[in-house]
Amino acid sequence: MNLCIGPKKLTRGEQALLTGLHWMVLLASGALIAWITRDTLRGDIFLASPLYRRFQFWMCILFQIDIIVEWIFAPKKWKYISRHILFLLVSIPYMNIVEIAGAHPSPDTLYLLSFVPMIRAAFVFAMVTGALTSSKALSTFYVYLIWVAASLFFAAMMFFEGEHYINPQVDTFWTALWWACMSMTTTGCNIEPVTTTGYVIQVFLSAEGMMLIPVFTVYFTRAVLSRSTTR
Repeated sequence: MNLCIGPKKLTRGEQALLTGLHWMVLLASGALIAWITRDTLRGDIFLASPLYRRFQFWMCILFQIDIIVEWIFAPKKWKYISRHILFLLVSIPYMNIVEIAGAHPSPDTLYLLSFVPMIRAAFVFAMVTGALTSSKALSTFYVYLIWVAASLFFAAMMFFEGEHYINPQVDTFWTALWWACMSMTTTGCNIEPVTTTGYVIQVFLSAEGMMLIPVFTVYFTRAVLSRSTTR
């Protein structure tokens, strides 16, 4: 397996360093996701935990180290920054900055910020998966699947957190996940949001579904046609 950043082929030592950093980010992000999921389903306020905030801070530092190392190895520095600006932004420890500044944002804003580092984790997971896959088309498809799964999971978590205390239709996380799936596929669901956050998530999922589902259709069609022509 060879990891490349742009046209530059990395040495074995550089490959090992990048791969190690990527897997460390994945493990830390998986632990954070499990932490948030457990506390949300139990009704605990994970944002109030000093231990959680410290863990998220050091995880963001790990993200930034990963980005810096990639930037050092990149042959075109400014091109790398322009292509990864989103992931530079999500690697900033916003929660800790808010705490140090003594600001008091709304609970919904804090909950949204808690998911920001996971976006970076999804990207890194897609990148590692792509490095393990020889087919460029298959790597792109894996990125697509990861993005869809992450969107559904995070949307369901946020919808459950915002609605389950005041919406009698949202009694479990699995109900929220079903609602998210139906909203993304735009088939409709008998569960109606009652909060502003719920309505915003519903609009976002519907728009994302209209953009992503055709991508899957095109990929599947091309795969079938490619197999037919090779026979």
